Amino acid sequence: TKTSFDTLPQDWLSIAEARQSILSSCLTLAHEDVPLEECVVRALAQDVFATATLPPWDNSAMDGYAVRHEDLVGAQAASPVVLRVIGEIRAGGTALGTLGKGEAMRIMTGAPVPQGADAVVRVEDTDAEKDTPGQVIVRVSPAPRKDIRPGGQDMLEGEKLLGAGTCLGPGQIGLLAATGAVKVPVHRRPRVAVLSNGDEIAPLSEFHRVKSGEAIPETNAPTLSASVGCAGCIPLPLGIARDNPESIIEKVDRARDQRADVLVTSGGASMGEHDLFKRVLDGQGFKLDFWRVKMRPGTPLSFGFLPLHEGPPMPVFGLPGNPASSFVTFQMLCRPFL
Repeated sequence: TKTSFDTLPQDWLSIAEARQSILSSCLTLAHEDVPLEECVVRALAQDVFATATLPPWDNSAMDGYAVRHEDLVGAQAASPVVLRVIGEIRAGGTALGTLGKGEAMRIMTGAPVPQGADAVVRVEDTDAEKDTPGQVIVRVSPAPRKDIRPGGQDMLEGEKLLGAGTCLGPGQIGLLAATGAVKVPVHRRPRVAVLSNGDEIAPLSEFHRVKSGEAIPETNAPTLSASVGCAGCIPLPLGIARDNPESIIEKVDRARDQRADVLVTSGGASMGEHDLFKRVLDGQGFKLDFWRVKMRPGTPLSFGFLPLHEGPPMPVFGLPGNPASSFVTFQMLCRPFL
């Protein structure tokens, strides 16, 4: 039976036009507070600000000696300068006392720079007190602030570090840890129903049909489910809808029952006699946004919305059945939406 879908023109959108249309339909899901270690590939629900100034003080970028620049003007290998070593500062330690004229302090990478010091000399540019403990021979003349990392270089308290909507990777997780975040406000992960269509495909449990030449392997659902997971979403595999309206309706109802936020279908996307997906969905109140994109592989792609019993309608991506087309269209147009 012909439906209103059969009379619709083919939109033939460019990839940019299709992406713009899809992204303009994005919905924002509710947020939840999640432990930091579980936030990879999640999307921030709120802006994040620095809760402390880091590093909290000037610190050494090298293992060496904290010195006063003016004591070493003109120092070089041929005419080194001898300084008196008055102490040592380790990373995590405290810089006690003030450095005076002709004095130095042993200092480790990350240790706070003592008062009075305005440069750090690498241990490689000294004799490391080899001949006389407590006296260091310096063979270079460092510039002011040489090898000193200023306090607040990483972040200043109150500074905006990450914006809402940021997808969190390992680097962002480390940054959040530096704010003391034990839990992070992130958006709920979209639940994505994945449905394949066709009498000709066999699931892994029926691979014997492939070996006997009766069917082709069902690869779209595993590929798309993995792609959904890589996009930070929860895949809901629905199995295979066979080429009859009853099977398609049963699978679509299952997507509704599982509270899917998005339905991604593959196969049945074109105009063949047995390409039933859009025709069946049309009878379910499906509102088509567009059909056909100027891209190969992946031309017969559609996007629209299926009404639910309550709440906003469910976005539906109709991907081609060819595995290469299905994969490419997902990455180009479906993943950005998710």
